Order: sequence, then structure tokens, then C-alpha cells
Amino acid sequence: MAFTHRQYNSEDRGDCIRVFDSNVPKFFRDHERPDFVSFLDSEECPYFVIEFENAIIGCGGYGIREGSDQADMCWGMVAAEYHGKHAGEYLLLARLYEIVTATCATSVRLGTSQYTDGFFQKYGFAIQSIKPDGIDTGLDEVEMRLQLTDDAKQLITARWNERGA
Repeated sequence: MAFTHRQYNSEDRGDCIRVFDSNVPKFFRDHERPDFVSFLDSEECPYFVIEFENAIIGCGGYGIREGSDQADMCWGMVAAEYHGKHAGEYLLLARLYEIVTATCATSVRLGTSQYTDGFFQKYGFAIQSIKPDGIDTGLDEVEMRLQLTDDAKQLITARWNERGA
């Protein structure tokens, strides 16, 4: 599948909410939706949409904490019907490549759940903590971190370039 990505704009709002809704209740809970919508309206950090055949199928971004060299992944998701089709890999690598080439970040942090931590481990993220039911009943909060060593940066760049990006 040939995915592309671009910067989010306010016209993408409805499509991004549709992507979020497709991931409820397994990956997100209904009570998180207002926070996501508020985030979209704030446009406070680099945020991207992933497209396939001119349709938005995913979204995600990152931010750099003020006075920090740490990047935080934010609100990354792929429409449920595209799970297992490498769209999540594309979204992750696009954001990591952007972080490596456009920032001075030395590490990347993300919060996820027990349902996706294995995916991120394949890309070098290590579990820092697990809070059972931290997101909601049955949905653990898993904090993960990737150290952006020179080797990690080279691997991210190589993986991104392999995709033909």
C-alpha cells in the first residue's frame, strides 16, 4: 500500500474524529474523545494525517517539551480497518523521521496501552512503567521511551528510506 502524509489542517478534523471513533472501545475510550477534539482544535504541535487513495486513514504528531530535549508522541492512531496493513508503521516512522531530522530531541516518550506496546517495542521503545487500569477499566497505561542514539537515528532513517519515502 502506498501511504502518504501531510500536515494536519482544520478541514481534516472530521476525518480524524472518524479515525478515533473507529478505535473505540479497544484502543480509546469514549471519555477521551473530548480531549482529542480539543487537541485537534488547539493545533499546538506538529500533527500529520496519513492518506491512502486520497482518504485520511490515520493521524498523529509529536511535541517537544519546553526547555527539554525529549519528544512526546501525541494522539497517534490508524483507522481500525487499516490495522495490520502497515499504516501504523508508516505513521510511526514518519513521526520518528521528522523528530530525528527536524529537532534536537535525544529521546521519544509515548503513552499507550497493553494492546499496542508490543508494536512499539519492535521499533526500539522500552517500557518504563505500567499502570493497571490507568486509562480505564481493562485498559492499562503503558509509558514507553526510545533513546535516540546515533544507531537509533541511523536505523530510523534507513527504515524510512526503505519505504521509498
